[in-house]
Order: sequence, then structure tokens, then C-alpha cells
Amino acid sequence: MPAKSPATPKSKANMDPNFEKQFRRLKKSAKDQHEQGKKGGQVKQFRPEGWNGDPFDYEGLSEPFNRDKANDDLVAAISDGDAPGTTGDVVVCSVMINQLSIMERAFRVRHTMRRCRAQAQQLGRQRGHGDDKGPFIQLGVEYARALLKQAKKAQ
Repeated sequence: MPAKSPATPKSKANMDPNFEKQFRRLKKSAKDQHEQGKKGGQVKQFRPEGWNGDPFDYEGLSEPFNRDKANDDLVAAISDGDAPGTTGDVVVCSVMINQLSIMERAFRVRHTMRRCRAQAQQLGRQRGHGDDKGPFIQLGVEYARALLKQAKKAQ
């Protein structure tokens, strides 16, 4: 009996429409915020498309960040060994799923965290950012110094 030849992977993933919709909404929000800020106007915070506007509807906060399509594509790519998806499917689905979940967590924090806790966390970030070992110095200045050092080495 001849050995069964391995199945040829075929992509099963497509763009999650909700992923694209929310990122296009972010882009529009950033553009609007820039225009209003440039004129000294009131800047409106980002509101995802599909949100009912009620910050006390905790389940409703998830609806705009629905990841079902990307999750379904990921499962389709890895569930059938006889008709597998591609490695690219796994990567792109994971990116879409993770980005939407990050957006949801940030949105929830903004709408559900108490002001004093949010301020304390913001002050903690600023303390870290203002330190010599913080990201602006270590990931900015010192990183550039290390690159320059490498660039100046004899070849």
C-alpha cells in the first residue's frame, strides 16, 4: 500500500470585516481628533462602530470587538489535517484576534476604571517614562547609540 501523500495547504483565512471596520474607524477618529485639536476645538474620544453608547452595558462593550470570523477562520485552518490551512492563516488570524481584543481591553478600561485609579496608573507610567532607565532613554537614545556603535565598527 503506497504511503498517503501529504495534503497541500490552502489558505482558509480572509479579512475579518469587523477588524477592518474598527481600524478604519480608528483612522477616522485620529484624523478627526487631529483636525479638532489643530483648531483648538473639542476632541471627541474614539467610539467603535457598533457600540450602543452605554458604558454600563458591560456585555455590550464586547459587541464592537467581535472576533468570531477570525476565530472561525483560525479553527478552519488548523482543524482538518487532510485539508489544512497555511501558516500564514494562523499568523494573520492571530493578529486580527489579538488586535481586536487589545482594542476591547483598552476601551473597557477607559470606560470602567475609576478616575483615581486611572490617574494613579497614568502617574506611574509617567514616572517610568521620565526615568533614565525608562523607555525614552533606553529604547530611544541608548538604542540609537548601540546602532551607531555597530555602524562605526570596522568591516
